[in-house]
Amino acid sequence: MKRSGSGKTQVASGETADGTIDFAELPTYVGYQVRRTQAQLFSELEGALKAFDLTPGSFGVLTLIDANPGITQGTLAGAFGVDKSTMSPVIFRLEQRGLVRREVLASDRRRHALFLADAAEPAYRAARDTVQAVEAGIAARLTRAEQRELERLLVKLQGGGGHGKS
Repeated sequence: MKRSGSGKTQVASGETADGTIDFAELPTYVGYQVRRTQAQLFSELEGALKAFDLTPGSFGVLTLIDANPGITQGTLAGAFGVDKSTMSPVIFRLEQRGLVRREVLASDRRRHALFLADAAEPAYRAARDTVQAVEAGIAARLTRAEQRELERLLVKLQGGGGHGKS
């Protein structure tokens, strides 16, 4: 057995004798805490969306398409900070499921405008209601002042270029 920098006795597997893990300075890193928080919240949202056979990512795509009818795949990819090739399979799957429809742009026949499929609207609205309920539960963990401060700080960490309303 050896002792870690924190003085805990470790067994050969790298875990401490009592089964705990020494996280060293990781909890002091902003990025680590943000990532851990994102993973937890993503998991909660993923569980809520399972009934709709949607992932948080595909729900986000549907939300932006619903809010921006006729958005192009390139613009949508840019809004999520990914390239078009990353967005293509997501759009393809949503289109195959009848949730999204594409229309060729008259101004550039190589590009497509994206729309929420009419038949998909009731299911999307139900999923959105579920997401809003989950978000309300998450937000309720903080006071309204804490929510505003968290939003302000997250925007600041993103370089001040936050998206959405404040």
